Amino acid sequence: MEKILYGIVGKIIAGDNAGSYVKVEDDSASTGGFLILTSGHPDLSAGFDNWVETKDAVERFFAESNWNVEWKIDR
Repeated sequence: MEKILYGIVGKIIAGDNAGSYVKVEDDSASTGGFLILTSGHPDLSAGFDNWVETKDAVERFFAESNWNVEWKIDR
C-alpha cells in the first residue's frame, strides 16, 4: 500500500473517484478520529467528507476505494 500523507491535498489518479482530490485531516482533538475529504476541486471548495476512528481505518478506506493518489507537495 502506498504511503498516505496527512494534511496534504492529493489527486486520485486510479480507483473510485479517479480525477477527484483528497485530503486526510487528523481531527482527533475535536472528533476523536480522522476526516477524509474528497472533492472535484483542488481547493476542496465543494465535496464530501467521511469520518473514521483510526489510522488503520484510514488505510482500509483507501484500500477499499482502490485509490492511487498523487500527493501534491509544495516546496
